[in-house]
Amino acid sequence: MVNYDAQIGQMPVPYTTISPSGSRKRKIGATLAGAMIGMNAYYIPVAKDSFVNRAFDLTKKEADEQIATLKSIAEEVSNGNVSTESKMILQDMGIAEDVSAITNKCTALDKSVSDPTAVKALKQNFSRNFASYKKNAALMDNICAKAYKGVRQNKFKWGAGIGAGIGLALGLMTSRD
Repeated sequence: MVNYDAQIGQMPVPYTTISPSGSRKRKIGATLAGAMIGMNAYYIPVAKDSFVNRAFDLTKKEADEQIATLKSIAEEVSNGNVSTESKMILQDMGIAEDVSAITNKCTALDKSVSDPTAVKALKQNFSRNFASYKKNAALMDNICAKAYKGVRQNKFKWGAGIGAGIGLALGLMTSRD
């Protein structure tokens, strides 16, 4: 057995270890800090192109949902079994309880989001009104408000994700594992 205290001229070297839990905490902390910093991307100004594209996508989605609803109502009308809810939807849209009127409305809705000239006019309308929407949010309709909010939320999510990735990378570089 060797007596280490008896060795002359050598100082005992303190045994230091890096706690795995401390390293894990640093990684998690760096990841969370990066995500928190990245969340500030929410405040980056909304670009006109991303707003116009998002607003058109929402308009198209809403039109597709209306077409699907009208198709199910058309089946009810053809069966002669129209529910009260379906009658209210038809009345709200200004459509008679007639299969041909419902079909015409579906065709018009589809044309409004698929015809190139109608799509171009719709996108130009969103683009023209973008500056006033940015200045006064009260001027936005539901679609524009959802589009604006969606673009900001998307920036928030991407910023948090990218920030977390960078934070994790920095946490891994500083850890000694």
